[in-house]
Amino acid sequence: NETVEALLLQNSRDYIRGDLGYHKTKIGPVSSKAQFEKITSYLKLGLEEGAKLLAGEIPTDYSHGYYIKPAIFTDVKNSMRIAREEIFGPVLCLITYKTIEEAIAIANDTPYGLNAAVFGNKQKAIEVAKQIKAGNVYINDAPRDVTAPFGGYKQSGIGREGGFTGLLEFTQPKAIFDRSSF
Repeated sequence: NETVEALLLQNSRDYIRGDLGYHKTKIGPVSSKAQFEKITSYLKLGLEEGAKLLAGEIPTDYSHGYYIKPAIFTDVKNSMRIAREEIFGPVLCLITYKTIEEAIAIANDTPYGLNAAVFGNKQKAIEVAKQIKAGNVYINDAPRDVTAPFGGYKQSGIGREGGFTGLLEFTQPKAIFDRSSF
């Protein structure tokens, strides 16, 4: 767990927030004041629920934009709201597990299923990914393929956008039945 925390801290330094016009920036502002306040409330809630803020902070000023530093919570339990709800902000919750089966159960124990990631031996990671109920599962930091279908499972949505499957969303199939002969 300490090794994972060290790696997360090290990699979080690469996520520079600021003006997206600057080539090194990786995280711009969130979309609105309402979203800024929602994410801020989740950061406060995480601390109230007993999680530890390993990186990031609770923002207090948005006079220069709705910027939020990437936050990493540790000591997270899967029963906490910060783990169970979609925050849609730069917030990562670290939940530990002892077995692969427990990891899969934790990943699937949510009403949502938009994205997931699996890291490890490629073949085993693919086996695990097949068992996770999410619309997209990334293996070992794989890049997003914009030609692939995108969409979630469960309360993360129905339908897909992107790729051939996404094109079907813009069609209106029709079946015509006729009993006469040619």
